[in-house]
Amino acid sequence: MKMANGEGDSRNFFENLIDINIFFDNDLYIYTQFEYSVPPLLGSNSNNVNDILNAFYAQYSNDKYDLTAGNLYLLQGMGLSLHTFQNQDIDYDNSIYGIDMNYHLNDRLDIFSVIGYSNIKSRINPADVDHSISIKNNIGVLGSRFFHDFFDLHYLVMAYNQLYDSEDLINLMNLSNDLGTHLNSLSDYILNENPDFEMNNLEHNLGIGFMIGPVDLYLEKSLVYYNELLSERTDGYKDYMSMYINLLGFDILYEYKDYSTTMLYNVFSNPPVVFKEPSSALIGRNLHTIDFSNEYGHQIDINRIFNNDLNLLISYAFALHHREGYDDRSIFNSNTYDDMSLLSDLFPYEQYFIEFSNWSKNGKLYYRIGYDYYYESTYEKTIEAKTIPMQYAYKFKDGNSLTIYAEVQNKFDNLLEKEYNYVYLSPSYNHFGKWSLTFFSDIDKKSQNTYAIDYTVNMQNNSQLSLFFGSQKGGLVCANGSCVQQPDFEDGLKVTLRSSF
Repeated sequence: MKMANGEGDSRNFFENLIDINIFFDNDLYIYTQFEYSVPPLLGSNSNNVNDILNAFYAQYSNDKYDLTAGNLYLLQGMGLSLHTFQNQDIDYDNSIYGIDMNYHLNDRLDIFSVIGYSNIKSRINPADVDHSISIKNNIGVLGSRFFHDFFDLHYLVMAYNQLYDSEDLINLMNLSNDLGTHLNSLSDYILNENPDFEMNNLEHNLGIGFMIGPVDLYLEKSLVYYNELLSERTDGYKDYMSMYINLLGFDILYEYKDYSTTMLYNVFSNPPVVFKEPSSALIGRNLHTIDFSNEYGHQIDINRIFNNDLNLLISYAFALHHREGYDDRSIFNSNTYDDMSLLSDLFPYEQYFIEFSNWSKNGKLYYRIGYDYYYESTYEKTIEAKTIPMQYAYKFKDGNSLTIYAEVQNKFDNLLEKEYNYVYLSPSYNHFGKWSLTFFSDIDKKSQNTYAIDYTVNMQNNSQLSLFFGSQKGGLVCANGSCVQQPDFEDGLKVTLRSSF
């Protein structure tokens, strides 16, 4: 249960979610989720019979097959063609309502199939409280997986029919990408004729993973055949590669992505984002919102724990958009890569992060300090931000602890030619794991500051109650590259109750 009541432009909400899970003889599993929200923080009210049931599925398993019916949450490979999931924080659910069958031919070979339908609701603008488009889909999937001692592979073919009504097409005109530009070129026809559009899409997806000595290598490719909205047939692709190796004690992970279905609005595909999604307050306000239809780039993560238990973490990510007239390979090999302003037509994104953390020798003091650099240029913004996050924790003799988390950030908005300086401070006291008291201060040296306090108590019956009083700045909340804008909250009370029984 979550409820909030604030002043000014605060979004007041009253949310109730209950998950019910039932097992029968370890063969049959039933999951249901109910919601009563009037209103929710994001989305429309769930207060009538048709809206209260959020999700339902039943799963039966034995030695030869697994059968699931209801809302299907699926991941095949790394999700280049098929990845459906639910996330309440961003009000996202692209599940398929249907039947999923997985048949085990032997220890090495599985055959799977999916059939169903879905009405995918999503937002064009992350600042929208409610959904702006609703696309109806019928889908069928057939594939197989093969397992070997040092490699495994999968293949699937996916066919799905999509229906866009005139309201969807009008709202998709607001996209700030090539698809939005294409639809705007047809604006007279769309606005005057109010057309609907139906198309049949076909995808072939192949993924293979190797274990070669100290190297783990994974490759996946999707070939996509679809229609440009209100236009002719075309094709595209999605490529992904990851490689892991431990070299001289350093854990190294390299990822590469190339997603090019420029005129397709993806609904079932949620591939890897190939950048680090931070959870910290200030860094998280400048999150990169990936374009799953048109983006290519790479990321490298390096992690090392030294003999004195000092932990080093380094992360670097870079991405661009495909645009006509540019040679992608020459960009990565030229000096323009070193000057982001020369790549503005390609909407460049760059972010790197370095962090050190360790415990003291007596195990009482913990510290973590880092540095984050973020740069991104899009239609709406050109932002450069430099952030230093810090965390210190001290454990007292009796088991209680004190934690201090702080961030300082310098941010420059090139389009507005405006500089910002932020300070975020959050000390917290934990009393033997029974309750905690946390103070929040969010300081903008040129604007309004916000302050809040939170009291959280852990009850004996597997329940937790949190009381939050004060103000909280909004910002982007993201999951797997999909983001929504969390509204500001001003001078109010939030109550959250979680219970398991």
